This record gives sequence, C-alpha cells and structure tokens, in this order.
Amino acid sequence: MAYDYIILLPPEREAPPLWYRVDGDRIARRGKGTDWLPPAHEEDSAAPVGEVLLVLPPHATTLHWIACPGMTARQGATAARLMALEASIGEGEGLHAVVAAHDDAEAPHVVAVTSQSAMAHWVDWCEVHGIGHASIVPAALLVPAPEDGFVRASVGTADVVRGSNTAFAGDEAMARLIIGDAPVADVPADSIDTALLRALDEPPLDLRQGSFARRSGRLFDRARWTRIAVMLGGIVLASLLISLIAILRLNTEASRLDAQTVALARTVDPTVSDPAAAENRVAGLLAARGGRGGFTGTMAGLMTAMQVNPNVVLTSVNQGADGSLRVQFAANRAEEINEVLIAIQEAGWRISANAVQQRGARLVADIMVVR
Repeated sequence: MAYDYIILLPPEREAPPLWYRVDGDRIARRGKGTDWLPPAHEEDSAAPVGEVLLVLPPHATTLHWIACPGMTARQGATAARLMALEASIGEGEGLHAVVAAHDDAEAPHVVAVTSQSAMAHWVDWCEVHGIGHASIVPAALLVPAPEDGFVRASVGTADVVRGSNTAFAGDEAMARLIIGDAPVADVPADSIDTALLRALDEPPLDLRQGSFARRSGRLFDRARWTRIAVMLGGIVLASLLISLIAILRLNTEASRLDAQTVALARTVDPTVSDPAAAENRVAGLLAARGGRGGFTGTMAGLMTAMQVNPNVVLTSVNQGADGSLRVQFAANRAEEINEVLIAIQEAGWRISANAVQQRGARLVADIMVVR
C-alpha cells in the first residue's frame, strides 16, 4: 500500500516543514520535520511513497494575473508568461515562469515566477528527502479566490491573503495598504485541507516544468533489464527441461522396443542377447528361407525385372513371415504385366499369380514371389 504526502514548507528556510500523510481521500496523520515515513517498528513502514505535493510559502513566488484578449488560450498563455518575466525583477535567464493551464481565452492567465536558483534548491531538497517526483505548488493558489474583497487562510504555518486577481503573504508590510477597507473573510481550516487533497490529485499550477520537469523513467532501467534477464533465463531453462524430458521419453521408448525385439528374437534363437544380434539373426533366417539377401535382395531382383517394361507400376508390397513377398502390379495391358513376370522367373524367382483384375482404367495383378 502506497501513502501520499503533502509537505508544507515554512516561510523560514531553516524551520522544519509540516507534513500530512494521506490515506485514500483523507489526511491520516500530521507531523513536523522530515520524518514523514512510518517508523521501522510500524507494520506499514515499508509502504512505498505515492504522490507527493510540495507547497511553497507565499513569499517564494510572485503571482501575476494577466489577461490577453483577442488571443487563443494557448497564445495568451505564451504572451502572459513573457509579460510576467518582463515585469519581474532580475534577468529573464535567471527566472523561472509557469502559466496555469486553462481553456478560457478571455479569463486572466495566472503566472507564477520564481528564480532558477530557488527552483534548483527545492528540486534538490526533494531528491535528498526521497520525493524527487513531487509536484511543487505555490500556497496562495490553494486558497479559493473570492468574488470580491479578500480571504485569509493559514496554509501550514504561512498566513495567505488572496483577492480575485492577487495573492500575498498576510504578514507583508504592504498587506494593509493592499487590503485597505475591503472586507476580509477567514477560510476554515477544513476547506484548506480539502483544497490540499484536491491539489494532490490535480495541482492548480505545477512549477515542475521546463528544465525542472520530472524526468521520465528510462525505458530500460537496471531493474527492467534484470527482470528481462530472469524471464529469458526461465524460458531457456524451460526449453532445456522440455528437450531433456523428450530425450528421456525417446530413450525409454527405444529401450522398451529393444527389449521387445530381443524377446521376440529369443523365441526363434534363445542365444540372442541384444537388438543387434537379434536383427542379424532374423535377417539370416529370412535370407535362408526367402533366398538371396532376404527382403532387400528380393526387392532388388523385383525392381530389376520391372525395368523390362516401364509401364508396369508396383502399387503395394508386403513381406510374409516365411520371407516371401506379396506384391501388386498395375498396367494398362495384361501383356505388359506378363513381360515383368517372365523377367522375374528368368532371374530365378518362383512366382504365383492370381487372375488379372480390371480396376478402373487399369489392370491389377496380385503376385507372390518366393525363392
């Protein structure tokens, strides 16, 4: 479970900040200092840090409300930023200006201006305290704007005064002159808490833009490379295991077939001890019964005899237990089959032939060849 945090910087740089720990849509705990993470003895001490909102005191930024009539919202935002920089004290290169986004071209653009050095300090401070991804928001923009007059609110330890088009610290020397006789209404503390929670999800203006924008994570950081390596290692290991299992199964099946071969061969010759001896013994017996070379020799003689007439086709062949071959010839004419049968007999083989049968457009003859 991740906790969100709201960190409120005090007007004095040396003073400790206030922090709110957010659980869901409520502030679960408040504290002071930089020890906002749960202590090690608590059950949720290892909870990761979620969204973080860093709230700046009102004097840290200067806010401008600049209207740009006749321009689109995008054009007006660009023009307002340039005008705010021109109206600020200091060189433009040393300033950092950000415009609050909105789509109303007629509404004034709110521009926050601060120094580059101050932004660098806050960003570094966030990095040091483990909240480098924090949004940075001016405190004055968290106070709801009044329709007329001014409102006063406490944001953390800072006193903020806001009008319809101005905002400043309540303890500024010029505060009374700016307010004058205008009415000032106090904003309840729970309204500020609500505004802080809302800003945590959708900051009204985030100073983390331009050169100070949050860096997106690298596409392939070290952790991702580690995960990819682990996944590839797992895939390779799984492939090796599958191959090993397949090899073991094949070896087991081959051993079973060898055992069956030896067992069958021993019914003929009890002295057979291994598959190679069984093969040699059975081949010798077939050769003795069926003539020259067993099956191989008989087929060689048969194919030689078929060369006398290339129109004769061998359509099937089977070897009997006695070593004889049962074959089937097909041809267009009976005379062509007879030429092959005569050649087989002249080669020294004995044949017995059934009657030639008509099958479709061809003649088929079943022949048995023996020694």
